[in-house]
Amino acid sequence: MLKNYEFWSLGFALVSALIGFGLFCLKTFLPQKNNQINSISQIIIFSLISFGLLISLVLRGIILERFPCSNLYESLLIFSLSVGLISLFFISKNKWYFLDWSSCLLIIAVLAYALWLPSSQKEAIPLIPALNSYWRSIHVPALLISYAFFMVAGFIAALYLFKPSEFYSEAIYKCIAFGFPLLTFGIVTGALWANHAWGNLWQWDPKENLALMTWFCYAAYLHFKVSGKASPKTLAWLSLLGIIAIYMTYLGINQFDLGGLHTYGRI
Repeated sequence: MLKNYEFWSLGFALVSALIGFGLFCLKTFLPQKNNQINSISQIIIFSLISFGLLISLVLRGIILERFPCSNLYESLLIFSLSVGLISLFFISKNKWYFLDWSSCLLIIAVLAYALWLPSSQKEAIPLIPALNSYWRSIHVPALLISYAFFMVAGFIAALYLFKPSEFYSEAIYKCIAFGFPLLTFGIVTGALWANHAWGNLWQWDPKENLALMTWFCYAAYLHFKVSGKASPKTLAWLSLLGIIAIYMTYLGINQFDLGGLHTYGRI
């Protein structure tokens, strides 16, 4: 029964993302009559993708009988949903139509990675003691949503470097401005959780150190952006550097077996 739930959980997510990708492909061959129709079509597609991801998390929650954010597989679902909702927000509010392909492909890539994960990172099993805390539902989503904002900013930074424009530069800033408070909140609540679980706010664990490096990277971006002490091109490169920091913090720490207390996400 649990295996069926796991299948349908990822299935809803993958099918909705692939349908969305197919609709984007179809849309490119249709005449674009006006921006309003383009906006509505993108809103519908990302609503579909986000709904499928939400259903996948609900099904996972049924399996676990708790909020699903206890392993890498579940965190990737939350991250994908965050990318979908962020894209939906910026397309509907700021008319960022350029997010269609990049966000959709990112979601598909993340879900494909989730499908590839070993069973140890996908099975619905009881929580280890360190994860059995209400802090898990506070700390983890905040970080994953911040990572999603920063990933979108990284895609826009790549677009800026390919075709510089003030519009892209300001879009990068908006994404990072949204993501940075969430990252800060995630690190602070992580420290509080560590104190609750291990009796110490900060233990200089490799994952903690990498999270702090990520924070400094985006703090530097905001400082240079607000003070005007760096060019837009330098800021774009700094945003891309932040993506590397996020990768190492989120995935690299366990992929490269850097050790520490956060080994429950090892692949």
